[in-house]
Amino acid sequence: SSAAMASCRRSSIAFRRARGLARQMCNVSPAASERRTSLAPEVKAWSERVQHDMLAPLNERLLGPLERRAFSEAVPLPFVLLLGNHSSGKSSFINYVLGRRVQATGVAPTDDGFTVIASSSSGDSDRDGASFVGDPSMGFSSLRHFGPGFMSHFKLKLRLGLSADELMLVDSPGMIDSPSKQERERGYDFLGVVRWLAEHADVVLLFFDPDKPGTTGETLECLTKSLSGLEHKLHIVMNKVDSFRHIHDFARAYGSLCWNLSKVIPRKDLPRIYTMFLPPEAVGQPDTQLRSTVPLAAALAELEAIRGEVLHEVMRAPERRVDNLITRTHDSAALLLMHARVLEEARREYSAQRLRWLVVGGAILASGPAAGGLAVLYGMSSLTSAAALVGGTSSLAALVGLQGRAWLHAAQAELLSDSGIDAVFRRVHVPAVTDGD
Repeated sequence: SSAAMASCRRSSIAFRRARGLARQMCNVSPAASERRTSLAPEVKAWSERVQHDMLAPLNERLLGPLERRAFSEAVPLPFVLLLGNHSSGKSSFINYVLGRRVQATGVAPTDDGFTVIASSSSGDSDRDGASFVGDPSMGFSSLRHFGPGFMSHFKLKLRLGLSADELMLVDSPGMIDSPSKQERERGYDFLGVVRWLAEHADVVLLFFDPDKPGTTGETLECLTKSLSGLEHKLHIVMNKVDSFRHIHDFARAYGSLCWNLSKVIPRKDLPRIYTMFLPPEAVGQPDTQLRSTVPLAAALAELEAIRGEVLHEVMRAPERRVDNLITRTHDSAALLLMHARVLEEARREYSAQRLRWLVVGGAILASGPAAGGLAVLYGMSSLTSAAALVGGTSSLAALVGLQGRAWLHAAQAELLSDSGIDAVFRRVHVPAVTDGD
């Protein structure tokens, strides 16, 4: 266990240094951005070596929490995950980014599953979930454990002539209310699927629209469970702001969204909310709303600039993959190190208790012959009495041994229980628990 913790610590330190080096090398200049993107294959190869040579063997030996698959089976292309309420503009934004109509759009829900969209060099084609999830080269093999209910709601679209051919986009079904019953209503663990996709995505966009500014229960639950700890790649978008007729309508919807987010994001400062709209031609509508509304027309240029920022974040997915590869490997090493520390503390506590019982039993067992021998030696007792004393202490030692064995079995069960592991974790990570980290 000590060797395992040392190896985990070395890999964690190595990737912390690698992250600092990558940040120093990658500034905002175009040349540096291109260099950053070109680093992705090298960083991926390095991540695979660390995973294969260090983390995977330790994870197997310690029965660790890491995925039992190689980094080489990761999603091959950078990808962007789009989440949000139905009719929040996810599909329209995808069509706008890709430069062609790939997803159906409409006010009513148009899709009830997840759709992976990727570029193709040989024409348009569609594949259902079971056919491409089983393909290791696609990197989605781990999703099989969500069952056939999910597979029937997962598909791949390959399209020719996409504007963004160096990344994949993943569209999701619109969020719904009644979060406590979402698994029964959808037929699969929706929040679990979102968590897996968000962990492996390079950029996550969460869309809200003016009609439902954060009030959908499943959306709020998704923020607290599926997207927790992934704030570094999450971007919150309030879309369709061109539907407002008056400034106070915009202020009311924006304030409502901030209020709802403040109830589920445990921070004083809310993350930035991108307020944007798509060009009228991108959604098939005439340009008669925003440009003819005097109070909001003055903000047109700023809203268009914000849309450009969102688009820029999407296009930065290949660039962000370098950071995400380093972060993922560093987090894997840190998680395995935490697992090893908890195991080592549980083993140390069990060994200490076992040693105490062995010492007590051994002392009782040794005291009988020693006392009998001394008594015979100094003429204080006969051999018969000494033998009876030895037999009595041996019986007592046997009883203590049986009691100790039963006690150790109970202690082992307690240590391996959820409450026992939690208690060990709190003892090992006192500063982190105190700081709420």
